[in-house]
Amino acid sequence: MNAYKPSGHSVGESNWHFQFTPAYRQDIFGDTLVRELTTAYLAEAAQGLGLRMAAINFGPDHVHMFLEDTRKVSVVDAVHKLKGYSAYMMRKGHRNLFSHKLWGKKFWSGGYFYQTVGTITAESVKEYITKSQSKHWEQPLLPANQKTLVSYNS
Repeated sequence: MNAYKPSGHSVGESNWHFQFTPAYRQDIFGDTLVRELTTAYLAEAAQGLGLRMAAINFGPDHVHMFLEDTRKVSVVDAVHKLKGYSAYMMRKGHRNLFSHKLWGKKFWSGGYFYQTVGTITAESVKEYITKSQSKHWEQPLLPANQKTLVSYNS
């Protein structure tokens, strides 16, 4: 039995799967530091919205996130905050890491993918995000025993 979260006059569960791509679908996430910094800024933005980032993983030219407890914010507001804050922080402090692939002020493309995820499929989405990105890489990104920024804090 799932433990639904109570909130004021309601009880329930709400989760999202997001996918964002960098501007011009450039492969900027091939750089470990770009992935780690982007993860940290997306996690900060999620926390600021009261959302929990349960999983995140990257392909060379996109990122997948699984966010939990999303009842108190709209998809549009979450996307604006996540993409806006992470782009601002990456451009402000780390432009030299990706400026050779991205032009102008853009970090993210204008679009995004989102999917609401129910109780039954939440674990499968987490597994997909965590494991399926290997098809985009020729070799593993991290040694099996190395923690990521997201898993280090858990």
